Amino acid sequence: MKRIIRAIRTPLLCVLCVAVAIFAILYPMRDAVCEEGEAWRGVLRLWQIDSFEGGRGSRASFLNSVARRYETAGGMLVLVTQHTAESAENALRDGQVPDLISYGPGVGFVADLARPLPGFSFAAGALGGQTYAVPWCRGGYFLLTGEGDFSDISAENTVIGEGRGASVRAAAALEGLVGTFAVQDSLQAYLSLIGGKYRYMVGTQRDVWRLRTRQFSFAAKPLAAYNDLLQYISVCAEDAHRYAASLAFLEVLLSQEVQQTLTTIGMMSIQYSIYADDAVLSAAEGEGARSTVPAFISEEARAELDACAQSVLNGDKSGAKKLENFLAEYCKKSSFAV
Repeated sequence: MKRIIRAIRTPLLCVLCVAVAIFAILYPMRDAVCEEGEAWRGVLRLWQIDSFEGGRGSRASFLNSVARRYETAGGMLVLVTQHTAESAENALRDGQVPDLISYGPGVGFVADLARPLPGFSFAAGALGGQTYAVPWCRGGYFLLTGEGDFSDISAENTVIGEGRGASVRAAAALEGLVGTFAVQDSLQAYLSLIGGKYRYMVGTQRDVWRLRTRQFSFAAKPLAAYNDLLQYISVCAEDAHRYAASLAFLEVLLSQEVQQTLTTIGMMSIQYSIYADDAVLSAAEGEGARSTVPAFISEEARAELDACAQSVLNGDKSGAKKLENFLAEYCKKSSFAV
C-alpha cells in the first residue's frame, strides 16, 4: 500500500503545482477582463461619415482631437470610427449602435437612431418640433474663375463640378443660372478650369482649397441661395449615462474655442466667423444660405432634387417654381422653414 501511495504522490503533487500555477495566472486575468469590460462601458463610440467632400483635412482626425480635449476635461473616452453610409448600415444590421454619429444630408437612416437634443436648436435638424441634429461644420458653393469678373457667365464658358454628396446643380439653378451647362466630376471640372477649357466653374469649398494647393490665381464668389454642405451630429445613446456624456461632448464640439479651430480642416462654422484674414471664406461666412434641405433627407429625395434642378438649368420655365415647391415641401415635412 505504501508503495502505491509513493507511486502516485509525486504525479499528484505535480498536478497540484500546475493547478496552483494556472490559478495564479488566470485569477489576475479575470480581474483584468472585468476591468477591461468596465473600461469599455466607459467609452463613447462616435461614427464619422464623410457624405460630401470636405475642405483640406480629415473630419475624423478633427473629431479625434476634440475627443482628446473632452477626455482631458474629465469626459469619457471617445472612440472615433470612420464609416461610409453603407458600412454604417451594415454595422447597424450586425447589432452595433454608436453613441454619436456625424454625417451629412442623405444619410436618412440616422432619423431612426437619433434622440432629442435638449438645449440645442437647428430648424433643418428638427422633427416634430424637437431638434435631433445640429451641424458642427459646413462648406459652401462658389463661382470660381481664373480670369473673369462674373459678368459674362454662360453655358458655353462655365462648367459645373459635381462632387460626391453635393447638389451643385441645385445651387447653380437657385442662383439663377440657365443653360445647357457641362457637368463634370469635381476633380475633372477643376482641371478644366485651370487648363483654360472653361472660364468659370461652379464648385464647393473643396475646389477653393484645390486651387490654393495648386497655387492657381483665382477669384471666388460665394453662392448664397442654397447650401446643403452641412456636417451634422446626432446622439444615439439610449443609456442615461452615455446620453448625458454625449450631450456634454456636443457642448465641447460646438464651443467657440473648438469652432475657431475648424480652419485646420478648411471648413466653416455655423455660429462663428473664423476666417477674418481669408477674403474668400470670410465672404462665404457672411453670405450664409437662404435655403437648405433637412438633415434626414433620403438619397431618393436628393436625386429628385437634382433632377428638378437640372430641369431649371435646361430652361424649364416652370422649373424654378417646381424647385422652390420641392424644397418647401421637404422642409415642411421636417419642420424647416425656407
